[in-house]
Amino acid sequence: MRTMPKDMKHAVMIIMGGKEPGDSCPEATQDVTLNLKNREKAITKAAYGPENPKLPNTEFWMRKAAKWDVSAKDAKMSRCGNCSAFNQDEEMLECISEGIGSEDVEDLGYCEIFDFKCAASRTCDAWIVEEEDEEVDTELEE
Repeated sequence: MRTMPKDMKHAVMIIMGGKEPGDSCPEATQDVTLNLKNREKAITKAAYGPENPKLPNTEFWMRKAAKWDVSAKDAKMSRCGNCSAFNQDEEMLECISEGIGSEDVEDLGYCEIFDFKCAASRTCDAWIVEEEDEEVDTELEE
């Protein structure tokens, strides 16, 4: 079997993927401008918000409840932090920490749908149910 020389493989990786070999951080975790562009897409296409999750945001949650045909209380339970597309694994948190220059990333994760750093306390119309553990499913069947 033929193998590609290391320096050629390095060049191909950069050309094809735009990343250095071993660099597994999504570009938006390192590029603030790209992150903001992708976040804006989430805001306009999927009503990402609320703008300040520390406030009551009653109107925001009422709109979500109407869209999802649930109560406002139930809508508030569908947050980025429990969305299946919210990536908060250790490697991703390291990428985010490196990108923002801070170790305080507790409320942050990476949205795999819109490709940006997002806050666990927010939500959007693209929110999807987090997959449950098989053990939980088994317990429910018994």
